[in-house]
Amino acid sequence: MPRPKAMRYGQTTDCGAVPDGPLQPLKSWRWPLSLAALCIVLQAAGLAPELRWQRSLIEAGQWWRVLTGSLVHLGWSHLAMDLAGLALIWALFGPLLSAWQWTVAFVTSALAVGLGLYLFEPQLAWYVGLSGALHGLFVAALPAQFRKHPGEGLVLLAAVAGKLAWEHLFGPLPGSAELAGGAVVTQAHLAGAVGGLVYALAHLALTRARTAPDPARPR
Repeated sequence: MPRPKAMRYGQTTDCGAVPDGPLQPLKSWRWPLSLAALCIVLQAAGLAPELRWQRSLIEAGQWWRVLTGSLVHLGWSHLAMDLAGLALIWALFGPLLSAWQWTVAFVTSALAVGLGLYLFEPQLAWYVGLSGALHGLFVAALPAQFRKHPGEGLVLLAAVAGKLAWEHLFGPLPGSAELAGGAVVTQAHLAGAVGGLVYALAHLALTRARTAPDPARPR
């Protein structure tokens, strides 16, 4: 009598799917947990002064601060608020993009924050926080959400557009400065959203270019 083969987690049987292992839900959160761990380590190490976005030091040649300013925070309450935002974004959009796409979207958004503040906020001396890049991630994932659930995508687009409009007209949302432990730089949110839009449009253009028929290929 042949010996039955051992089954692996996630393998299917005649009765349906075999449940994945107990750590499978954590695997689906690997990307945001890695980003959260990086921010927590930087906060615990007290590296905010060395990594924050600071105009005078960027002008002195410390260009990496354009990116790393998004990874450090005012304090633990500020970090907790931003990580809650990261968890919300992942709960809404996580499976819609690959880990590589999320990484490119994050770098694009964080750079947009750093460069946008440098170019358009000359009075700003320094900045820290993940929230600007989070707005970029939100916007970057919206096209994929529209393709899957157009109605939900429209609601989420209206929500982020409404938030940005409120901040432009009236300033930070009530209570956000108290939660963060300092002034909220709302311009970073707009800059990050623009970075997310740039990523989304570039990804859409590349996807269309790859799927377009080759005119030189015979039909």
